[in-house]
Amino acid sequence: MNINEKKLNTALIIGRWQPWHKGHRALFKAALDRAEKVAIGVRATFETDGKNPFTFDEVKKFIDDDLSGEFEGKYEVIDLPNITNVIYGRDVGYKVEKISFDDEIENISATNVRKSMNLTPVAHDVGVPERIKRSGHKGSIIWLTGLSGSGKTTLAKSVERQLFDKGYNVYMLDGDNVRDGLNSNLSFSDEDREENIRRIGEVAALFAQAGFVVITAFISPFAKDRAKALNTYKEDSHEIYLSCDLQTCEDRDPKGLYKKAREGKISDFTGIDSPYEVPNSPDLIIDTQNNSIDECEKSLMEFILTKTSISWLK
Repeated sequence: MNINEKKLNTALIIGRWQPWHKGHRALFKAALDRAEKVAIGVRATFETDGKNPFTFDEVKKFIDDDLSGEFEGKYEVIDLPNITNVIYGRDVGYKVEKISFDDEIENISATNVRKSMNLTPVAHDVGVPERIKRSGHKGSIIWLTGLSGSGKTTLAKSVERQLFDKGYNVYMLDGDNVRDGLNSNLSFSDEDREENIRRIGEVAALFAQAGFVVITAFISPFAKDRAKALNTYKEDSHEIYLSCDLQTCEDRDPKGLYKKAREGKISDFTGIDSPYEVPNSPDLIIDTQNNSIDECEKSLMEFILTKTSISWLK
């Protein structure tokens, strides 16, 4: 297609996506080059044979995990019958186009991807209603984001204690603790930072599904990574931005990291030689630069107790 031609409103791509993989992502991006939005049609082939082990909801989650955040508002996943033929009459203003890729993409096999996944989803015998009945509240993710030194860990620890003392199931996930264990094999490159946040999002979602209020304290500098993480638990996830300018954070420098970064002893340090993307529309902004820790704690506690799902039951 000539790049000067007018973009289509919506492009449609249809497949089984069993499972969604990087070849499908390439097809999606090619379709998005030709349209303003892409409808991703999922053929209803679940359990028709051994090649289709995933339900529509599972396929949709694969797609959302990959595309949400980076392509928010640019796609829609739709459930289709098992379409085997596409037939149309005269030209009524749309194109049917086959897109070719290089050998690396063309040779990706969904069968091999499935084998490498070796997944057999297991349903829990203990359901969410039972967990709610026992704990008295639903799970929730409170995602604190901000520069190093903005007060994430200090605030998370304090609010964790207050919620625990009130009887809530609550757990804090902190950047240094996770980097020391689960993510000890990751560097601070952009790619590894993305993987760091992806893993944390999955862990936070597991805690939330088990009925915990999860408070995460991570710089999480990239907007698309934060969006993906929050998307792992759509039921009740909230982005909280701790607003504090670079100079104030650098003056605080509780771990001496800014000093090391300025001396060239640390590379790819957020705020110095790696960017931080300020949230466009967080659920709450806490000004940790101009407010006391008590004021910040009060603001976050009030939000959690009145704006999240835990406020529905306690």
